[in-house]
Amino acid sequence: MTTTVIATIVISLPTSAADTVSTQKIAQIAKSTSVQINAGGDLTPGGSGVIIAKQGNTYTVLTANHVVCDDLGRAGKITCATDTTYSIRTNTGKDYPVKDIKVLQQTRNDADLAIATFVAPEDYPIATLGNSDQMVEGADVFVGGFPAVFDKVGAARDFAFTTGIVVSRASNAINGYGLIYDARTITGNSGGPVFDIAGRVVAIHGLADTSGKNKTETGAVVTQKTGFNAGIPINTFLATSEPIIKNTPIKKDNSSTSESPATRLNNPLSARDFYARGITKLDQYNYQDAAADFTQAIKLDPKYIEAFFKRGYSYTWVSKHQEALTDFNQVVVLDPNYLDGYLNRGWSQIFLQNDQAALEDFNRAIRLNPNYAAAYAHQAMAYIKLGKYQAALESSKQAIRLDPHNSYGYTIQADVFNNLKDYPAAIKVSTLAIIIDPDDFNAYINRAIAYTLTSNYQNALADYQKSAEIFNRRYVKKPAPEAEENPKPTSNSQAEAKPKLTSNSSTDANVELIKSWELTNVSCDSGEKLVTIMIDGKQYCVSPHPSLIQKSYQYNRGTGKLESLTKVQENPKPTSQIATDANVELIKSWELTNVSCDSGGKLVTIMIDGKQYCVSPHPSLIRESYQYNRGTGRLGAFN
Repeated sequence: MTTTVIATIVISLPTSAADTVSTQKIAQIAKSTSVQINAGGDLTPGGSGVIIAKQGNTYTVLTANHVVCDDLGRAGKITCATDTTYSIRTNTGKDYPVKDIKVLQQTRNDADLAIATFVAPEDYPIATLGNSDQMVEGADVFVGGFPAVFDKVGAARDFAFTTGIVVSRASNAINGYGLIYDARTITGNSGGPVFDIAGRVVAIHGLADTSGKNKTETGAVVTQKTGFNAGIPINTFLATSEPIIKNTPIKKDNSSTSESPATRLNNPLSARDFYARGITKLDQYNYQDAAADFTQAIKLDPKYIEAFFKRGYSYTWVSKHQEALTDFNQVVVLDPNYLDGYLNRGWSQIFLQNDQAALEDFNRAIRLNPNYAAAYAHQAMAYIKLGKYQAALESSKQAIRLDPHNSYGYTIQADVFNNLKDYPAAIKVSTLAIIIDPDDFNAYINRAIAYTLTSNYQNALADYQKSAEIFNRRYVKKPAPEAEENPKPTSNSQAEAKPKLTSNSSTDANVELIKSWELTNVSCDSGEKLVTIMIDGKQYCVSPHPSLIQKSYQYNRGTGKLESLTKVQENPKPTSQIATDANVELIKSWELTNVSCDSGGKLVTIMIDGKQYCVSPHPSLIRESYQYNRGTGRLGAFN
């Protein structure tokens, strides 16, 4: 792939307050500046992009990297296939070959962005870039793009324009997706522009069904779609150090608007205000209060479809499944083509044990969009509930074929294998799901079930504990500790240099973690027969439990497992044959064979936490050396 270098021109508009533009006008801007991006032969549903610059007859389009890069999935840097050709279709319906592509996502941790250029003699409008830092909770956004719906893919897709509200700003953004909003999007919208109320591009859309805390496909316990999506803030793009960005004639307008999202959230008056406050509460897992706000929105606007959808979702999380079903019924009455309305109604039916009705809803979703991977995964779950395991297996395979980079299809397939009593296969696909998404708590549950039924109780316990920790961390609202107005002085006359290693603080998050393992936390001075657990260098004590066969343990946050706490050798060898090493169990979970680094045979080395391990060669390992990244849960090339 080559790069076109463009002369340095940056156009900045006046810094006076930007005018609020009508929704109709923003829709016109979005339609005229948005483009389709299609792969040759319509090999994929296609993506979207936005024209951000022009020099001569050369136009520059900003999009998501995964739209124009068929990643080969190799270790290390992002490696794109070179045998895929792309074309760009403008708002006039004309197609142009992509001239150059500049991949901005160099590694798997970088922002998912890319630039593509095309040459056209026609004059096309250029979008203005805004200031994404102004996009705070409660602000309005508008998303343009070309979704692949009604079995339309590639050039057959139609332009769609949806409105939304900013839900939150993710502090630990995945691949740059730090702006969370509720606009309805689907496959094909990836790479499309997100506008503010002044008609300026403030983000690039690309991640569906997410929350402000992390990406979420919530799994088999509650798999309803959140309706939340994410975009990469435009300031992330502008801060990229690539010379091509600095040398591109971009129009920018950093002026502020008269919109006051804080007023909307603090003093809601309209149906949309109550809805805005509701979705921010929903993002904070405050389901009861969120439902109350959605109810107020519905009272003010009885046809507020999104308020019904979000209230139904909120009811699901507090186990009001009949109420949720009623809301989702109203969603599909108001919009018979509301895809996620059928998916969520299907799951309400499953909770109410109406499994055949659930299957019918998932089938409706597939008829609306035969390329929707999540719908096939949901269909597989309905087949499981009906005892039709072979049909479930085929549905899960289709979900994986359509979206091999989403853990959910593998997780559902593991459930199928458990029901078919093929436990090794269940362990294998659960492990694949965990590698894709280390926070997929249902993958750990399915693997734990398979371990249990093959009498591997140690690994089963570790997976159950990890699942509980993830669910508690991601989906359970944590009460904020109340600060005392006049804190009492401690009983000691002098401040202690180090805190006592006890575990009886009610505000200690680790105590809640221990409780999630169904263990009883007690004072270490109680004098009873206890089991000690070291967490983050602090000692905790619990009552004896059948699952705890040792007297002392250490919690490894990286693996989510309790490790036996034994005396460390004075001079441990930098090899991997120590049986109590939790990293050995991690390696085994990848279905690799851990061996001594001194065995003399042809080996592959893996660095984990600065320690070298050796494994037998495996077809999936194409390099001689790797390094394990706990943050991403992936093996990368070790140079």
